[in-house]
Amino acid sequence: MRRLQIQHPLGSGAFGTVYAAELVADRGMRRKVAIKVIAGEHSGTDAFLTRVRDEARLLAMLQDDSILSVLDLLHLEGRDCVVMEWVDGVDLDQVVEAGHKAPPRALAVFGATVAGALHKAHTAVHPGTGEPLGVIHRDVKPANVMVTARGHIKLLDFGVAKAAFDARESKTGRLVLGTLLYMAPEYILTGRVSSSADLYGLGLVLGELATGRKFGKPSLEREKFERRREGWLAELPDEYEPVRQAIRSLLEWEPTERPTGAEAEATLLDIADAASGTGLQRWCARVVPAVGATRATAEDGEGMAGRAFDLDSSSPPPPPAIENTVGLSPTPPRPRSPTPPGKAAPTIPAIPVKPEDPTRFEHIGPSTGSMVLKGLLVGGGVGLIALGLLVAILWYFR
Repeated sequence: MRRLQIQHPLGSGAFGTVYAAELVADRGMRRKVAIKVIAGEHSGTDAFLTRVRDEARLLAMLQDDSILSVLDLLHLEGRDCVVMEWVDGVDLDQVVEAGHKAPPRALAVFGATVAGALHKAHTAVHPGTGEPLGVIHRDVKPANVMVTARGHIKLLDFGVAKAAFDARESKTGRLVLGTLLYMAPEYILTGRVSSSADLYGLGLVLGELATGRKFGKPSLEREKFERRREGWLAELPDEYEPVRQAIRSLLEWEPTERPTGAEAEATLLDIADAASGTGLQRWCARVVPAVGATRATAEDGEGMAGRAFDLDSSSPPPPPAIENTVGLSPTPPRPRSPTPPGKAAPTIPAIPVKPEDPTRFEHIGPSTGSMVLKGLLVGGGVGLIALGLLVAILWYFR
């Protein structure tokens, strides 16, 4: 008989709470896990829950050492839950906020690992049918990559990933999804996304880890974009030159000129082999505990801490049979506590609940022009809403 012992909260947000927990099976088998408990108002049959289940199914199929594993979907006392592997680490957004810059060798190994994980996702096939899943992460950013003190890396939050598989429940159509600061320019301009957009996001992640600062809002004019990119990369010392070239290739304006995940992985591994200095494992051993020491105490948002459940009598209800679709599944937000002056940003061990990011969009349309055209064709109030949104976007990118 399996039993789930929920221990303490790791993070809490509007959509639920993530807890540290332990799975206990027959003959004394124990495993530490993280469990995401969906808030009561979101449990049931609403669109949000179908997206959560879709993300869990997708992660369960990918199965890569550097991609977060989902172990089970549960239904506990009317609450829907996702059981995930335990990752005792910090996300890279917290590392950058704390002022830690990765040395060239460590940066190259890190980049190669994430590029390899993206390649695995981009080329994944359904384990049952052998059909391509067509996975595109669409939200590669520092907050969606975790590192441990042993130098292990986990790519997480496939909540807005594009993928196709038979058990998928949610439908979204052609939406522009992700976090604005890490979106590839062509994705914002056209609404068309390819795997190269994920490699663009990786380029920004590597640039932030190297320079210690964000690239900023996207530039939608090629000349302006390239000028900003070169100014950003020029901040790196000479010893970063090989890595600088790799980052530049990931941040090419034309998506067809960016390397694939496999090509980026090979290039960065070559750079790491030729580099000297601090490696990834030694750098993580120093940085991760320092950032993790500032973690904030999370609230028990769903009142589950300290409770135990017999899983043999708590199985999830069967999801409705829905045809193969392409869609998204947003993950719950992770709150950030205010950071006192001179202190590093707080961290949450294991799988965090993501923050509500005002730059993470769930719909800004297939493209700005087509969105406005549709609005004007509908007429009246809808047209005015679309026009207002267009003005807002143009003002942001001015």
